[in-house]
Amino acid sequence: MLSEIFTIVGLLVGVPLYIVGLSVRGFGGRWVQADGVVAGTKSGSVIRWFDSTGEVHEARADSHETVHLQPGDDVTVWFKARSPERCRTHSPDHDGKALRLTGLILTGIGLGSAVLGIVLLFI
Repeated sequence: MLSEIFTIVGLLVGVPLYIVGLSVRGFGGRWVQADGVVAGTKSGSVIRWFDSTGEVHEARADSHETVHLQPGDDVTVWFKARSPERCRTHSPDHDGKALRLTGLILTGIGLGSAVLGIVLLFI
């Protein structure tokens, strides 16, 4: 009975979680990595970087990765090619990672419980 519950819960929850995790990463769009520099302005710190066409863009340096940086410090930024005025300072590789990992674990538990249930059936 317990293996059937783990099978149902593991597969019915794990597979959709994994799919949602993949879609979060896929729908996030393509982020382009660039080297940025923190600059000081009258209104506070900003990050400036060049896009692939050579244009300079800037965004406020108010994320928790850039709060401690001083003007002149280098920082890696990711921006979208379609809207380069938006940037982020944390890696986009982690988008949906918790959902994908939880989905894989639950799916593995579900598959393992299904195999265990079949084996116990014949013992």
